[in-house]
Amino acid sequence: MIVKMDTDFVSEKMEELCSAILNQDAYIELRSKIEKFTENEEAVKQYEEFADMQRSLQEKEQREGLSPSEIAAYEQIELELYDNPVIREFLNAQREFSDVHSIINQYFTKTIELNRLPSRKEIKKGGCGCGGACGNH
Repeated sequence: MIVKMDTDFVSEKMEELCSAILNQDAYIELRSKIEKFTENEEAVKQYEEFADMQRSLQEKEQREGLSPSEIAAYEQIELELYDNPVIREFLNAQREFSDVHSIINQYFTKTIELNRLPSRKEIKKGGCGCGGACGNH
């Protein structure tokens, strides 16, 4: 006999959780910071150029390594990125949403792993929520 979880029940509870998240003042503020960033063409361009440079340098580092001048140039462009308040607030908002996502994943993973609801102490702040498979623990 095939056993299935009641996904309608799970969906209902997830809707409750997501509604609670959406109704937090912090959510509304963080969401507005993301929208402010996406509407600022100059900030988006600066961020995309940095991301492209980062990818390119990561590939080069894996192939042949980086020179001190390349590292210094990268660090300077990264500092300029954080000097832009629109980008800085966008990155903060992304980090906050990522932290919430991680907590949700960790609660689910730990519940299955422990066969009980985990305590808050058993949930690692800033962890990945993968159950240890990625090595970020």
